[in-house]
Amino acid sequence: MSLVNRLAAPPAPKTNQTILDRWLDELPAVDREAVSKALIDPAWRHIDLLAALIEEGMPEVADTTFGVWRRRNGYTK
Repeated sequence: MSLVNRLAAPPAPKTNQTILDRWLDELPAVDREAVSKALIDPAWRHIDLLAALIEEGMPEVADTTFGVWRRRNGYTK
């Protein structure tokens, strides 16, 4: 590869968006709102909400990863 060709296309910028963020962003607005509400609802245990969302098509992640993502999205206990 020549230097001209290599420098013609810079690498894509890195994003802080996770696979879960991308999944949430791709949901229809009604579903996205429902998930966002459930994420901050203390009545939902991490493990139960994780299982329910995976059944509905969310990518599988570790429960600890899900917990971190949930807290980043407003969950407090």
